[in-house]
Amino acid sequence: MFASLTADGVAAQLGLSAGLIAATTFVHALFVALAAAFFRAVAGHASGGLRVVRDSLALVFVCILLMAAHTIEIWMWAITFLRLELFDGMEPSLYFAAVSYTTLGFGDVIIDPPWRLLSGAAAANGLLLFGLSAAFMVEIAVKLRLGGAR
Repeated sequence: MFASLTADGVAAQLGLSAGLIAATTFVHALFVALAAAFFRAVAGHASGGLRVVRDSLALVFVCILLMAAHTIEIWMWAITFLRLELFDGMEPSLYFAAVSYTTLGFGDVIIDPPWRLLSGAAAANGLLLFGLSAAFMVEIAVKLRLGGAR
């Protein structure tokens, strides 16, 4: 597509990054809304031991739901990398997407220099969405501590 870091190449990467960030944020928002709806449905007035079990299971479910969202978002980046033919197969594409999105950045699998801006965008995207997940989990934990959905 754009094989060098020309103004067009940079613009293409920024545009593609913005589109992916918007799409992954929308996916994440859907999962957060689903988790919030689940929480409101189970936030009854249980007491004692039942409340502890209910609250623990609610947190586990919300955590798994948010991790499912992150998994889908990583796959979105991986498929993009694969469609751009930046990797020979799905495994290295998925590995690179996961390592970038989680901001781990091992560096054992790297992206071609003309497309390196995408790896930074994937990292920034993951950082923001993990932050959103953490904030949501804190909000849920506070509401559970206070006794329900308020």
